[in-house]
Amino acid sequence: MADERDEPQDREPPSWRLRRWAAPIALAASVAVSIGAVQLLADGGGSSGPGLGGREPRFVLSVGGIRTSPRQDGEPTPWIRVEAFRRDGRYRPVDSVRPPSPSAGEAREILGGPDGTFVVASTRDEPCESRLYRFTLTGGGRATGIAPLTGDVVPARVGGLAMSPDGAKLAYTTAPCADGREPAGSAPRPGASVTVLDLGSGHRRTWSTPGPALVGQIVWAEDDRTLGYVLSDIRQDATPGIDVGSGGPGEPARDIGNAAVHALDTEARGADLRAGRVLFRQPDAAAVVTSAVMEPDARGGYGVMQKGDPATTLFFGFEEGEPMRVTHTIAPKAGVAQSVALVASHDPPRYACLTGVDPFGRAVGGDLSDLADIALCGTAWAY
Repeated sequence: MADERDEPQDREPPSWRLRRWAAPIALAASVAVSIGAVQLLADGGGSSGPGLGGREPRFVLSVGGIRTSPRQDGEPTPWIRVEAFRRDGRYRPVDSVRPPSPSAGEAREILGGPDGTFVVASTRDEPCESRLYRFTLTGGGRATGIAPLTGDVVPARVGGLAMSPDGAKLAYTTAPCADGREPAGSAPRPGASVTVLDLGSGHRRTWSTPGPALVGQIVWAEDDRTLGYVLSDIRQDATPGIDVGSGGPGEPARDIGNAAVHALDTEARGADLRAGRVLFRQPDAAAVVTSAVMEPDARGGYGVMQKGDPATTLFFGFEEGEPMRVTHTIAPKAGVAQSVALVASHDPPRYACLTGVDPFGRAVGGDLSDLADIALCGTAWAY
């Protein structure tokens, strides 16, 4: 357990649960952060499951092949799976939801929103397109009222879902489908973009940035108009899965860097994703920022970075206009390749799919990789 004297006293730090993996895909999926109450548990010790923060969930909803119970012989893969959460930590199957239409594609991301609503982003590669759906649960945990948010499709893979606290707007980013090809007749997409969809009118507005970049940790502030996100640059010569050169004497090659957290006023003019206020900018080019999340007040936040080989994990806080402050450090263990998974609670919830600096799993230890084959934000809870 962390000593609370190590934490800043002017802001309540997050509630963390830490796990360690050596597998690269686990590293890609290893960061899911929001801000909550004080608790730090290392090496898998202690318990900080879905009841973290004093709430016990009733149901767990999952997509993308994620499941909590063994598959039965001949059982088809559902589009959405709903299971009841039991106090003994096990799950009871409740509902197995089929795709609402043959064109729905595979459900890739699920997000819980206010008033018991859920949003699903589904994608198919041929043609490359995504659809967004909304639904609720009955008292018994059955999915009901599944309907498209809009009548049109997004010609790309959708990820990083974030719903505003009032439930009126949905933000997301996009990426090419699995083969990396652009849809026929479409213009090349910018390095990074964020789209805000007004759920009432169906109107979309997109902010983008030129040049290769990643955008992740998309989250709304409590004012329902400020959007936070972390932007990371990609080296011009970077190719997924290929080492593009040394990062300097004694340093490994890094394709992704220069991470910065921005707070964007979505009601102001302009379409530049870098125009938002800078709350944090990576101070050390040799470090790898795996997470950086804006807080609800849109003035600061928390994050995680790793530095060195083997890597030391640094937890940090930041405030607009102030230097980054390290709040906790985890030293590497000899002979152990590790990454850190973070799961935290916040009350009220953030309604955001916070899965690291890239919601598509392409940021692996500071290097650019291919799209992840698993749903990085494939689970949501109903309380």
